[in-house]
Formats: sequence, C-alpha cells, structure tokens
Amino acid sequence: MLALAALLLGAAAAAAAVPAPDRDRDGYPDALELVGVDRAAFADWFASVAESQYYGLSPDWKREDQDCAGLVRYAFVQALSRHDAAWWAKFAFLPRPRLPEVRGLTYPAPLVSRSVFRVAPGPYRAGDVDAGRLVGRTSAQFLANHSAARVSRDPARAQRGDLLFFLRPGLGAYHSMVFLGGGRVVYHTGARPGEGGEVRLVTLATLRRHPDPAFHPTPGNPNFLGVYRWQILR
Repeated sequence: MLALAALLLGAAAAAAAVPAPDRDRDGYPDALELVGVDRAAFADWFASVAESQYYGLSPDWKREDQDCAGLVRYAFVQALSRHDAAWWAKFAFLPRPRLPEVRGLTYPAPLVSRSVFRVAPGPYRAGDVDAGRLVGRTSAQFLANHSAARVSRDPARAQRGDLLFFLRPGLGAYHSMVFLGGGRVVYHTGARPGEGGEVRLVTLATLRRHPDPAFHPTPGNPNFLGVYRWQILR
C-alpha cells in the first residue's frame, strides 16, 4: 500500500511539473482560452456586467477599485463567476445577456486561480503567478498590452465586449472603455480630486464630440490606441 501511495504521489507530482501548453504564445495557457460559442458568451456577459454598473454600483465592487481599469477587471471576473441567486442579487439592474453562460472556464480559473490578468510579455510558463507575471489587479496599460491585443484602430470594427483604449494627454496613462454594441460604450471616469468619479454610458457619436479631442475614437487621433480584444477570446 505504501509503495502504491508513493507511486501515485510521484505520478501527481510529475503531472504537476508538466508545463501547460500555450500554443499561440499569447501569455495564457490553452486551458484558459475560450472556444466556440463560449467566446461570444463571455463577451456578452462581460459587457452586461460592465453596463450594469452604470445603473447602480454593486456592493462588492470595492471603492479602491472604482476606476476605468477597475470596471474592466470587475466585469471580467463577474462574467466568469458562478451566476447563482446571490450573484444576481448584487445588481440593481443587469441587462440580461442574450447568450448562455460560459461553460469552458470559471473563476477562480484553473492553473492561475485569481491571477487572471497578464502583466508581462512572453508565453505562459509554470510559475508565472509566483513570479508576478499574472496578477489579480493591474492598470489599464497592462490590460491593453498583455491581457488583451489590438484588433483594429477603426471603432466601426468593434464587437460587443471589446475594449477601447486611449492615452491620457500629458499623463502617459491609459484610459479604458467597454464597447457594448450598437455604438455604445461604458466607462468609469476615474477618481478626481475630492471625488470618486462615476460610470458613464455614452455613444461613440457623443464621444466624438468630447471637448478634449484626445478622447475622440477616430483612427486619426494619436491618443486613440484602438479596439482591443481579450487574449482569452483570440
């Protein structure tokens, strides 16, 4: 019996030591990447959760996380969480997603647990979480450069659940928005001196009339970085 137990432990250790494949070398193991209808399902739930915060902030969205990147992170996590009665009760109003729940991935995720956001280049390697290359909280800049990838600089090509990123003039910081479809985006303004900021829902047409041209979603605007898509959907 002892010999059998030792053999089983050895086999388990050997299996754990085998690196998880990352065939497209995007920084995420293949086990975390969605396929088929799950891609559209995640994008649908992600966009719905992001929009919901415009109608009323969920009590579990921590105040220190309430900025543009925090909205994106919160919606990402909630889209993959267990959607039971307690989960639904968190929302003042949640636009009901049109597609079924994601089946192939849940949060906390396999291999990485709650460290679902990539912050370093290179393919996925065992130990990325311990080394801080995958984390649970990060800024819009790292989300754009490592957790997502640019698919276009033309907002007309954006799909529901895509991300729009801008470079804040004079700050070197990124600003993120969630594309909801139908020409609409939702975003958090970020904290302001003496204020906590707010979630806004506007159309791209309205955004193109923003008093600061740095936030015009047009290919000719150098501060508009483009339309991005989560790596787990590509």
